Amino acid sequence: MNKNFSLAKFIVITFLIFIFLDLLIGSYIYKKFIRTNFQDKDVSFILKDSIYDHKFSTSYKTDLAGWGPIRFTFCTDGNGFRSSCDNQFNNLKEFDIGFAGDSFTEAIGVNFEDSFVGIIQSELKEKKIANLAAASYSASIHYAKINYLLSKGYKFKEIIVFVDLSDVRDDAVCYKLDNKVIKRREVNKNCHKQILTNFEKTKEFLKRKLRLSFQFYNLIKRSMINYGVLSYKVPNGVVNNHNSDWTHNYKNKNYNDLSYEESTDIVLENMNKLSKLLMDNNIDLSVAVYPWPGTLKYDKENNKHLNLWKNFCISNCKNFYNFMKPFFTLLEKGEFSEIYKKVYIKDDIHFNEEGNKIIARNFLKLYK
Repeated sequence: MNKNFSLAKFIVITFLIFIFLDLLIGSYIYKKFIRTNFQDKDVSFILKDSIYDHKFSTSYKTDLAGWGPIRFTFCTDGNGFRSSCDNQFNNLKEFDIGFAGDSFTEAIGVNFEDSFVGIIQSELKEKKIANLAAASYSASIHYAKINYLLSKGYKFKEIIVFVDLSDVRDDAVCYKLDNKVIKRREVNKNCHKQILTNFEKTKEFLKRKLRLSFQFYNLIKRSMINYGVLSYKVPNGVVNNHNSDWTHNYKNKNYNDLSYEESTDIVLENMNKLSKLLMDNNIDLSVAVYPWPGTLKYDKENNKHLNLWKNFCISNCKNFYNFMKPFFTLLEKGEFSEIYKKVYIKDDIHFNEEGNKIIARNFLKLYK
């Protein structure tokens, strides 16, 4: 009894001393000795733009582009469009297809050759293809950027917009068009941050204060998952994300207190402007939709996002690409968590290499 009591006492005292030291010097040790073990990521190629908010450097190459713990190769051509590194110095201004979109179309976290635009380009060798996408782009930015490119002599036969679920919130909360120029809205400062519950806020606070403790906890947790002691659970912020859950759980407070109709009207107005711009320049417009993890977990294939853009395309588009379908078809054959691990980057909302292959394969089937 005394031995057991002494052991328990020793464990408690050791734990308290560890917590005290973590509070005192944990942050310093983490920054000095742990964080530096990971390669710092290169973000120097992301630049501000006076017309369409942000863009990429031209003719750039880095092997240290980063997304969380992932490091990948990132190259741009002479126009500042993400491209194969073989086209790093290509200044071509006439294209058959321009792919517009945000981080999903940019294909953040994967090499260009593994992105759906890269795969499509390798299959459609006779086509001249441009990836106009960048993280956090939305309908308003697509209009401002493409309008600018056209004014500078760029030519496209077709623009295919991969409309992201986050575009509704981006245009309602983050950006606005002001005489064909993108301005950041007054509430833009935190517009891309996930709104946390009180529990999640407390957890984030403790993570900042107890750096070493959480590193130790995550190490044990990963080991237990790898050995099958624990099951992997998709993070709450991935499946319950206010940028995507508007299709099944719209909350005015997440959209600058705008109603669902007011928010969707804004993004539709910007896409209508893009449609008119392209029509005036004899350029075809097509639209594609695809799911976030939360869409697969909580919604259905025939959801509000799909129907919003399917209806828009009745009078505005050459083609409408439904990439909800292949992912929901997968969901019919397995559990959500298994499908998630197969097609998305771990602990993230974006497609991994397999997810990009599914988009590319289905696009090529429909396009050809």
